[in-house]
Amino acid sequence: MSRHNSRNIIEYADAVIVGAGASGLAAAIELRMNDPSLSVVIIEKNDVPARKIRATGNGRCNITNRNAEGYTEIMKFFTSIGLVTRTYDNGLVYPYSESAADAAELLISRAEELGARIITDAEVTSACASGDSRFATSFELKTADGRGSRTITSEYLILACGGKAGPMFGTTGDGYGIARSFGHSIVTPVPVLTPVECREWGSRDENDAVCLAGTRTRGTVALIKNTDDAGCSVDGAELFMETGEIQFTKYGLSGICIFNMTRHMRYDRSKGESLEDFAVRTDLFPDGDITEFLRDRQKHAFSGEKTADVLRTVLKANIAGYVLKKACGEACDENLAEKEVGDLTDADILAISHQVHGLTFHPERLKGWKEAQATSGGVSLDELDPVTGGSLITPGLFITGELADRDYMCGGYNLSNAWLTGIGAAHAILTSDSHK
Repeated sequence: MSRHNSRNIIEYADAVIVGAGASGLAAAIELRMNDPSLSVVIIEKNDVPARKIRATGNGRCNITNRNAEGYTEIMKFFTSIGLVTRTYDNGLVYPYSESAADAAELLISRAEELGARIITDAEVTSACASGDSRFATSFELKTADGRGSRTITSEYLILACGGKAGPMFGTTGDGYGIARSFGHSIVTPVPVLTPVECREWGSRDENDAVCLAGTRTRGTVALIKNTDDAGCSVDGAELFMETGEIQFTKYGLSGICIFNMTRHMRYDRSKGESLEDFAVRTDLFPDGDITEFLRDRQKHAFSGEKTADVLRTVLKANIAGYVLKKACGEACDENLAEKEVGDLTDADILAISHQVHGLTFHPERLKGWKEAQATSGGVSLDELDPVTGGSLITPGLFITGELADRDYMCGGYNLSNAWLTGIGAAHAILTSDSHK
């Protein structure tokens, strides 16, 4: 029911969802599919819903992963709305068309066909719960758009606003303020699944790593932290290790294994910590031992065979050149690249091995929100039901998706969290005592 005047619209809905992204649309569909009598309204500040979904997976939409938590429930949900999928050997699941835009349109269509109302171009200006905060009986949200204002009251409220990653898609952290208004605390949000800028780029000397820009190679990355939780120096505690494609850029490091590494680059400024406490160690020949390889080449070397030529059979030319420049300092030999393999000393080989299996970079900053794929931080999990995302502070309130302090590695896991938490909130509402 609604009452209209020239400036304000006042209406009621059983459930209001803030955010027409992955978790918000999943929650709306699940609610209406299981109880068509429930009135559901989605408030979306963008002019079109699901903008971020359209960009996921480089436009292909990696909707989940066979190894993700809740995989079976997620696949059941997509089967129920008619999405045909394909699963690759590595566990990645995509729409069969591999079109993120098609997946987004299907979700929007199903939500609207089932009777959920999507209000676009509307921003939440205030939100509160009526009655005692321990026993909220209803929520009141005020929104504003170019046409005026709107007040909506509801029995349930789902905050599915997302984090701060990808602000060009509308995820600018609005949900944190709304969650705080209900008494929730926020773990400081930081960008993750993002490239890393390193000080080796821009050193403006012969070892400037800009020569690596534009090169990709398979290798292993390890994140090393040189301080403990008390801020004291330690001997390189290893926090993370993963093998995959390393991408060297004009400013530092990128690639999926680097993205996954950034989830572990947390530090506490109050303890004097910074990104300078970390180092990224790379193994550029993880499938072999460069020392054994060089010693074997020494035994079977061709006449005049140079070290640089030998190393280029293992590493790409610019990487081999950079490694040898770094090794020169350790070996105290400025001509390693031109040195014949047969003339390499044990010290030379050891220096080369240290660089091939332990080439190290020093982070200066993480690329910002525009390039981040996910947000680390958000509403504290200590204040939420671990299964439903229900608020332990305000009954009837649910925090879903990336707004909560959950983040996952690349490969469909973050979208899986969005679908699963949206579905979980809907199930909690459908089985609640007040709904029964």
